[in-house]
Amino acid sequence: MITPTNPTKIIPVQKEHRIDFLDVLRGIAILFIFMANILTFSGYFSFPLEDRFTGTTFAFDGTFDFIMHTLVDGKFYTVFSLLFGIGCAMQFYKLDVSNKPFAPFFRRRMFWLLVIGLIHLCLFWLGDILTLYALLGFVLIGFVNFSDRKLIVFGSILILFPIANWLFVYVTKLNYADFFFELRSVYYKQQGFATEVWNGKTYPDFKQFQSNESLLDYFKYNIGNTFGRIGAMLEEGRLFKVLGIFIIGLWAGRKILKGNLLNNSKFLKKVTIWGFVIGLPISTFRTYVVFFGNQEPLWDFIKTVSYALGTVPLAIAIASGLALLYRKKPKLLNAFAPVGKMALSNYLFQTFFGVSFFYGIGLGYAGKFGFSIIMAIAIGVFLLQIVLSKLWLKHFKFGPVEWIWRQLTYGKVLKILKT
Repeated sequence: MITPTNPTKIIPVQKEHRIDFLDVLRGIAILFIFMANILTFSGYFSFPLEDRFTGTTFAFDGTFDFIMHTLVDGKFYTVFSLLFGIGCAMQFYKLDVSNKPFAPFFRRRMFWLLVIGLIHLCLFWLGDILTLYALLGFVLIGFVNFSDRKLIVFGSILILFPIANWLFVYVTKLNYADFFFELRSVYYKQQGFATEVWNGKTYPDFKQFQSNESLLDYFKYNIGNTFGRIGAMLEEGRLFKVLGIFIIGLWAGRKILKGNLLNNSKFLKKVTIWGFVIGLPISTFRTYVVFFGNQEPLWDFIKTVSYALGTVPLAIAIASGLALLYRKKPKLLNAFAPVGKMALSNYLFQTFFGVSFFYGIGLGYAGKFGFSIIMAIAIGVFLLQIVLSKLWLKHFKFGPVEWIWRQLTYGKVLKILKT
């Protein structure tokens, strides 16, 4: 239970106020987000089969890829988004019981997350999620006083809104996302970087980007990729979906703090069962469409609908199922907690590894491995993160990036060493 502290002083969340399972779930999400992202880092999609090392591809790779896409793609950044909303609810409650204003604090927190995210997005990794989280975090402030019912209604509508977004673009032919795709094309031509045309759109030659050995060009490439990232998020309606999940997370955070949600086995079992019953068949169907469909509008619409209807139920089912498992066997999952406590640092570390191991400015192993080997590399890196995180937290209170973020948010120097 969070109790009032000095009403004139805002301090970071203390250890006794943390909920261990949320750190575990955050750590699990970090693992599977990396397993999704490493496919892009590794050049799996952009290099031809003949570039791969002999003996690194297996007959079951295709089946493994299908299963992973069904269970992982979009599911764990959804879980991570849910955790973001839960964290917002907890910060709101912590300040509310202390009679401290929430909005100014959370705006500072989101501003500095936005700075970190923009550096990450514009210079290092086109798949960054921090920038979007920070921008939507400002919007989320407006929902913290909504009733539980309104949170569920607004969250559900926004999660389904990408379907309306697709229909609007298709019917009106006003694809506002094309503005950013065109900016990317113009930028790449100005820089003299290679491009290729696919499905009527101009894209950067990703193989050349990953093979590039110039650090300066690497940064220039990423600036251009930023325009494409913005366009892709607008085109798929990701802004609506993520905000919707944030809002559902606000509701869940309230129920965790005031309704003992994580100990309500009956409710968690219902969510787990119905989430799998609804989400797994639809997500499996979506994977089939992604793997075997074509680029005609009908198939694109089916992908959009199946993503909206299947991804969130399955993601929530996974989260609630893990909550049930943690109640019975916490020791089985506790190894994930150190990574979850340093989620921001570990997320950025994964970018550092992905770029330095696969890209031409590093070791240049892009396109060299088959699917199963890439997944094994991801697991190996995560195991290293467990060890490093555990060692770090023996001596320090926060992860290194978390420490910087907290100091910027609270506007003061915070002790990082444990005494």
